[in-house]
Amino acid sequence: MEHLRTRSEDVLNQLFHLHGCKTTEIVIPELRELRRAHTVSFGSESLCLLNPDCEDGRRIMYYHMEIFKKVDVIVTPTTGMTAPELPESAPAVGETNLQVVASLMQFAITANVLGLPAISVPIGYDKQGLPIGLQLIGRPWCEATILHLASMIEEISAEYRKKPVEYYDILKGKVRINVLQDTIERERRN
Repeated sequence: MEHLRTRSEDVLNQLFHLHGCKTTEIVIPELRELRRAHTVSFGSESLCLLNPDCEDGRRIMYYHMEIFKKVDVIVTPTTGMTAPELPESAPAVGETNLQVVASLMQFAITANVLGLPAISVPIGYDKQGLPIGLQLIGRPWCEATILHLASMIEEISAEYRKKPVEYYDILKGKVRINVLQDTIERERRN
């Protein structure tokens, strides 16, 4: 978790120095209730929180709209942890670990449940080489704001971008080997 925080803060500091973007720390009320509602609505495909007759949904949306009077974008890590190690049996039988899922989803819940526009931007890697991302959550109908900010963050984080040594090229429909990346990695190790 510390890697997520450190890299996120680094990117936000760079946004300030390069583009003058101000960071304001905020508190979002009733996140525990939002997580519970997400579990219920996501699991049962219920849209309770989006139902105008649902008091909890209106109250939680109200809190977020009050926050958006103070800030243009809510910035969080994309996930609460980097990718977990999968058990060997996972490809054959699947995996259900609700604690891991809760940690992975803890920041995505807001946009998912409230229907707010959001985007995840890669910003680097942890010590194990696993990707770290920032999530940008915008006001309703303000996709342009988060896309513009995402573009600035991608520019700042370009040096941290790397292509996997082996990957599937969906446009060409085949596995590709990134020879340059593989060569660079071997040279670094030697």
